[in-house]
Amino acid sequence: MFDMENKDLKSEQASSLDAQSVEESSCEEKNENPQNQETQEDVEKTQQDEDLSESSQDVDAESQQEDPIEVLKKQLEEKEREVEEYKSLCQRIAADFDNYKKRIAKDKENMYYEVVADVVGKLLPIVDNFERAIDSAKNSKDTNDELLKGLEMIKKQIDDIFSKLGVEPIEALNKEFDPYLHNAIMHVEDERYGKNVVIEEFQKGYKIKDRVIRYSLVKVANAN
Repeated sequence: MFDMENKDLKSEQASSLDAQSVEESSCEEKNENPQNQETQEDVEKTQQDEDLSESSQDVDAESQQEDPIEVLKKQLEEKEREVEEYKSLCQRIAADFDNYKKRIAKDKENMYYEVVADVVGKLLPIVDNFERAIDSAKNSKDTNDELLKGLEMIKKQIDDIFSKLGVEPIEALNKEFDPYLHNAIMHVEDERYGKNVVIEEFQKGYKIKDRVIRYSLVKVANAN
């Protein structure tokens, strides 16, 4: 009977030991599971990184394998665009410079005419007196012919100088009155003449190009 009790006791102890072993194993598995889970996540993440790296390498490989002709075409198109931009810029600069030269030339021309008109305008009273002296010498019986000839030669030289400068007398006598060229100081009614006709010139006018240096002083017949 004691033997049976001993056997039962040993059996119970054995069962208790087995149960304890099972519990310990279970606890160990529970403790190991988080580590295993973390390791698995690391593995998956590493695998994803490798996949991304391989994908990037594939893209790089494809770009490296791009047709060299297409690359050259793109480069050529870019250079052509740059050339067109520089060409357009050069054309604008050339046009601006051309306009600048024209403006400078026009300003110089206007300045020249202004200076000439100013100088000639101051000389005209002397020219008027010289012409009066010639007319007086022609109407005088005591005038030396050689002296008159000399005066006329000097007058011709003056006219030649005026011509070279671009200065010319304004036509007035028997011409239609032009308020832009003539200054009417007398008006008469005369059926022998048409309307607004200059029938007498008291003082000769001069101009240079389209610029009037001095207006002609005239008498006008049959003014409106």
